[in-house]
Amino acid sequence: MENLDNKNQLIAVKKVLEELKKAEKIVKSWNTSWYEQLLNAHCLPLHYEFGEANVWELERKYAPRYKLANAFYSEDSIGIPLTKETLVYKSLYGEKSESLEVEFGRIDWMDMRTHKSTRHFSFYNNGIIEFSKTVNTGKRLTLKNPQKIYYNTSFNVLSDDFDITINLEQLTDAFMKKHKYDDFQLKLNNNILIEKFNDIEIMRDLSTGLRLIRIIKKYDKNSIQNNTSVVFEAILNPNDSLEHGKIVMETHKGNGKINGTYRFDASRKNGIQANFYSRKGKKVDLTKNQSLLKNANELLLPNISEQKFSNNIVQNFANSTQVAILKNLNEKTIKFDSSDFNMEAIKKAEKQVIEIVKNIKGELPLPGLIERIDKCLKLINKKQNQQIDDKNNCNVLKLHMN
Repeated sequence: MENLDNKNQLIAVKKVLEELKKAEKIVKSWNTSWYEQLLNAHCLPLHYEFGEANVWELERKYAPRYKLANAFYSEDSIGIPLTKETLVYKSLYGEKSESLEVEFGRIDWMDMRTHKSTRHFSFYNNGIIEFSKTVNTGKRLTLKNPQKIYYNTSFNVLSDDFDITINLEQLTDAFMKKHKYDDFQLKLNNNILIEKFNDIEIMRDLSTGLRLIRIIKKYDKNSIQNNTSVVFEAILNPNDSLEHGKIVMETHKGNGKINGTYRFDASRKNGIQANFYSRKGKKVDLTKNQSLLKNANELLLPNISEQKFSNNIVQNFANSTQVAILKNLNEKTIKFDSSDFNMEAIKKAEKQVIEIVKNIKGELPLPGLIERIDKCLKLINKKQNQQIDDKNNCNVLKLHMN
């Protein structure tokens, strides 16, 4: 558990319990039932005076109300508890009876079922609240119900930070692939906003407007047609122009070992560099070797053949850098015009993340989480409007490319 000073511990417990009461009021209107379980226990007598078998005996007596392992194995304080309860221990043969005051730092609501879904809550005394939803087993996708949405959420009552991960399964019209799966994430941590859509990760520094785009396509040893892995990274200025971008593409042997590496770098400051590195470390300038440059294009094709936003982004960057190379083969420095980099696929990926978060927001039973989402979305809109007026506010950079 995160160590908090006494003042912040008091604030965290107070706010968590307030959020718990609000959530309880909401879920009671759902006409569902659940059971409450208390965890992260602390009780010194259970640690010093009881044997392990006695603790399990006490836990079974009240099952499934309490989890007491933490109290038995640890003497460490859990800080200010969310709740305290008195448990009565009686030995099997009645020779021992003792009342124990046990503190608990976590409250879970378990097995909250509706017709289609199951939900779970966890409230922690360090200020973290978690909420998740899964679709009940056996619920099949049909034309009437063509999608399933699962999600996990968490937020901190002591800050604006939150984390939402969403999995979406949908029916498709494709003959061979009937189901489509998409993964999303919206996360705010210390003023860095992370948006993920499948293999696209967008990290935005809300204080500067700078964005780091990262796409990773791993080598799949089971794919006969594709023996490459691709890493794409780009830093975008607040006005959506590309400051620096790179593609690193590695070819692999059948045993998975790297056989060679192609690397394309483009920046406003240094122009374009394109190199090949052999397995033995030999470096070849691709601007002076058309055969290897063509080979790089052919290797990229298996990775970008599917119509995905991430493939469009990688393909656009690869095309724009190589067009610049071919136009300026005789130049010492190959300049890169950042306006050639198409932002549409990135904007569409960001829009997809925001839209699905908005879609589930109305069913979230935690007012504190909704408040943080709304605040974050307003901040994003504000920053986007500022980008139109201010093209040069990119002096501070918290995001770093590898």
